[in-house]
Amino acid sequence: MALTQNYVNKDCAGIAGVVRYYFTPFSNMLTAVLTSNVVTAITQTVPWKKYDQEPEIANWKYTARFGAQGNRGYDFEGNFDSDGLNTLDQEELVLLSNCKLACIAEMADGTFWMLGRQHGLRISGDAFDAGTKFEDFIGSKITFKGVSSVKMKKVDPDIIPDLLSA
Repeated sequence: MALTQNYVNKDCAGIAGVVRYYFTPFSNMLTAVLTSNVVTAITQTVPWKKYDQEPEIANWKYTARFGAQGNRGYDFEGNFDSDGLNTLDQEELVLLSNCKLACIAEMADGTFWMLGRQHGLRISGDAFDAGTKFEDFIGSKITFKGVSSVKMKKVDPDIIPDLLSA
């Protein structure tokens, strides 16, 4: 094995955070084609759905774990909010929690990253809070988790509009 590049320190004054997530049932994603480690095409059976987020709310992370034989896996998790209280949103959260999902995170810097490309992910928490004071948050806080043998993959932004239509 040979290393492929030098590390150049990047400006970390960039914008962080998730603008929106795109979800679809994992069984809907027939293929996710990689070209130079970027997802450049996805074949699907139904449109993906987008979940817009308020600034500085949604997040995700990958954590490596190493085995005794040098093998490696990644645990990943993320979260988002579903603001307010209405029947349609609550029923949508039930649908999300009923199946394994594929996910793309749209970041505040305009990049897109696929989570769960190999094995999908599952909703692991759905906590509704009605609030106490007038200014309190009212809505659901959703968490999801998954595992993978590879890190997250960047997604070509040109394919996103096609994912939203079938």
